[in-house]
Amino acid sequence: MDKYDFKGVLEFGNIQGTQIYQSLKRYREASRIHGFLILAVESPIYFANSTYLQERILRWTREEETRIKENNGSTLKCIVLDMTAVSSIDTSGIEAVFELRRRLEKQSLQLVLVNPVGSVMEKLHKSKIIESLGLSGLYLTVAEAVADLSSTWKAHGQP
Repeated sequence: MDKYDFKGVLEFGNIQGTQIYQSLKRYREASRIHGFLILAVESPIYFANSTYLQERILRWTREEETRIKENNGSTLKCIVLDMTAVSSIDTSGIEAVFELRRRLEKQSLQLVLVNPVGSVMEKLHKSKIIESLGLSGLYLTVAEAVADLSSTWKAHGQP
């Protein structure tokens, strides 16, 4: 299986010269951003797929770290989950996001959520995950997340 085997998640890259992020598979002009793994979740997150989704994202992270090492690239620092297309989330999905964040933090990786909408945002707020992510853990757009986190890293002397 390749990294596109789970149809509910796509890896995004930036279309150079724009603030637009699109699928690396669908748009050849899209390119990866150093330090980031940007994934768009395009399905509800619920009991039937939450564990698989969590494991798939962790595997994608390992694959990206391997790709970076093989290409002598910069360190992976942040996993961005674009949740624009996530229409619903249940308690299993929320627990999976909490667990994903915990496991990524153990690897010194930051989890950032982008644009959870409607009832998804309400449920995330009630669960306290938004509070636990902090000020730099929730953004309206992928471009905003990348720009803010990149400038924060530069201000702290990180490449």
